[in-house]
Amino acid sequence: MRFTQPTAARQLNRLRILNILAQHEGLSRADVSRLLGLNKVSTGEIVDALLSEGMVQETGTRSTAAGRRPMSLALQKERKMVLAIDIGTRNTSIALVNLSGEMLRFERFPTAKEPSPEELAASIIQASSKFLSRMKDPKAVSGLAISITGIVEPATGTVLQVSDWKWKSVPLSYALKKHLPFPVLVENNVRSMIMGERWFADIDSDTSYFYVNWGEHIGAAWLSDGKITSQDCQFGHIPIGQSGHCRCGAIGCLETQAAGWALVEPYPEVTSVKQLCSMADNDSAIDGELLHAAESLAQGLIFASALFRPDKIIIGGGISALPERYFTTLLRTFERRAASIIQEKTSIERSTLGERSGILGIAAMGLDEFIFKRSLLDQLKHHQGA
Repeated sequence: MRFTQPTAARQLNRLRILNILAQHEGLSRADVSRLLGLNKVSTGEIVDALLSEGMVQETGTRSTAAGRRPMSLALQKERKMVLAIDIGTRNTSIALVNLSGEMLRFERFPTAKEPSPEELAASIIQASSKFLSRMKDPKAVSGLAISITGIVEPATGTVLQVSDWKWKSVPLSYALKKHLPFPVLVENNVRSMIMGERWFADIDSDTSYFYVNWGEHIGAAWLSDGKITSQDCQFGHIPIGQSGHCRCGAIGCLETQAAGWALVEPYPEVTSVKQLCSMADNDSAIDGELLHAAESLAQGLIFASALFRPDKIIIGGGISALPERYFTTLLRTFERRAASIIQEKTSIERSTLGERSGILGIAAMGLDEFIFKRSLLDQLKHHQGA
């Protein structure tokens, strides 16, 4: 899109106004005009159009120091919605999300073990149709956004590879669009999760982030200059240990030391790392393995910090919510082993989204793609500032 053309510039300003109303409650037309540097006439015309579309509503007047009583504006949160599906190797989550990112409905069900593409597509269609059948106005759904643990080509929605399921070049989006009444976005799960941080945790797009999904597997992505890269980052397969047979075929990968599948593998009766954590209080061996996992991940983060030099590292995913003593061990190991030049540059923190990072991440991707185009605005801002 060439934003030098008047119609395209108007579309851009419409997006800017829609986004600022999503991020700040109670703004007036004059507030929007001032904050975005737009003239009042153009702002008023775009706001009036959003009002007529039902995307925005007037919520009443407010007092000011000058005695004027401007009309406050707010999004009509249920005017448009997004269906979000996060497909994990163990569980699949589905949520109906409004314009504010609030989950209006949420369900979780087990993911089939090594599902075929046809089997998974059928379960997605069934779950989506179930949600639509419960809505007063199914046409309010702007699209379906799906995250999956694999390498994805977002432009076509093709899943290029899911190693655990032996998938290769599966046109998932194309297959689903034939049975659903709206567009379908398919994305890599870690890229989605870092978008969730950008959207809901309000991280600064001017700061560079290395995001780690610490869960059943260990994945990572990189956010810099408002752009997410490295969906095929093999962070979980850097060599850390001297032993441990990885599912990739190598020995000593980071996953063999700290991934969920490796931690529960010696305990057939255990189904999750959360269960292991509850057992660790009375089992020194399990406690030691969890401490070792934290130390191993810290070592991997030192390597990543040395190469990428991020301002911050964010750790999300299910295992990131493990008890404080293990996360403290991770931080102390990083501080003890990392060179001072690395420590001075990079800080480490947990994701504030916790166990919801997966579903909120792909919800953010859907809101961005189908409605707000916030990542496009970020990239334009960085391009103009370059």
